[in-house]
Amino acid sequence: MHETEWSEVVATTTPEYLKGASDLTIREHPVFATLEQKGKIFFNQSGTELRWTNKFGLPDVEAYTGGAIGYEPSDKHRQLVIDWRGYRVSDMLSIKDQLMNRGAQAIIDRYSRVIPDMEQAMRDMFAMELYVDGTTYTDRFCGLETFMQADTDNCLVGDIIAPPSGTYGGWNCEPGTVAGAWSASLTTKPNAHLGTDWPDGTGDTEYGFNAPKLVNYGSTSWGTTYTTWAKNAERALRRTTLWLGVDVGKSNKPSMYLMTQRMYYDYLQEVSTLRKIDVPARRLIELGFDGVMQDGVELTYEYGVPEDTCYGLNLDKLEMHCMTGKLFESRGPEWDMRTACHLFLLFTFGNWKFVSPKFFAKLYPYATQ
Repeated sequence: MHETEWSEVVATTTPEYLKGASDLTIREHPVFATLEQKGKIFFNQSGTELRWTNKFGLPDVEAYTGGAIGYEPSDKHRQLVIDWRGYRVSDMLSIKDQLMNRGAQAIIDRYSRVIPDMEQAMRDMFAMELYVDGTTYTDRFCGLETFMQADTDNCLVGDIIAPPSGTYGGWNCEPGTVAGAWSASLTTKPNAHLGTDWPDGTGDTEYGFNAPKLVNYGSTSWGTTYTTWAKNAERALRRTTLWLGVDVGKSNKPSMYLMTQRMYYDYLQEVSTLRKIDVPARRLIELGFDGVMQDGVELTYEYGVPEDTCYGLNLDKLEMHCMTGKLFESRGPEWDMRTACHLFLLFTFGNWKFVSPKFFAKLYPYATQ
């Protein structure tokens, strides 16, 4: 086999191998698998940025009192913008290595060992990017923590909500900072600093249009006399489901709570003392994952979720956008005269798209004492 033939073999067989690797990445993780099932993974995306329009509010409704009607254009949409991010892993085969491993088959065997390692590195990385803070890490995907920042200085042990303090898509996430008003009639507010009933009560759509629900399960106000996840989880999860469903519409309640394995275990142990039968999450089980149901929402766990953290996900409002034709693509081997090496590159470009942070929640012990 001629020297150029082995490189052609590697170049032509690697894309098919990577397609299988991409499929495996999707099947091995509950969020990816669900997004694929829902048709929420998009390939071959283009443009200089990832842009989409979010409904900011609704047209004003006024009582009809007769007389002339005033007409003004309504501006009830806001455009969110994030940039594309990318990752790469590379390898090289020097002319010295080629001479020492003389023969096409020897070189192909070497790449048969190297390529799976490169692919595994990309798969392991990719699974973790769902949780990344893309504001702090400006060269990584914009994951959940991008907009889950909390004003912890203004979350006390009696508060069951922490005020959001981040930004996403170019817009502030703190309720009420952009526009809108909310009721403040409850004696005990979910968060004393916010001073409103949000996310209970009623108000303008604009008030929390970009605000996630940051739930303090370490609060003393859950009615259990405890500040631990195990004791407060069932109540905190139920309240979060209601908040998301009522605030953004009952059809938009979370579809999955994703937590650490330890938290999942603690939850199961605690609820098993209250009732004998757990309702299985049949869809997740059919996909090959563990899961139970609470109040119609799937509960499961995954490696990589930050410690003490549980995310409430509306997977109808989450998309993965890839600029490539599949999760991972490759180039090479290509001869580089400057280094006297064959170069090989594995890469991906894209980003997560959260339609709006208001469809998502984070449960965390923001204040426990």
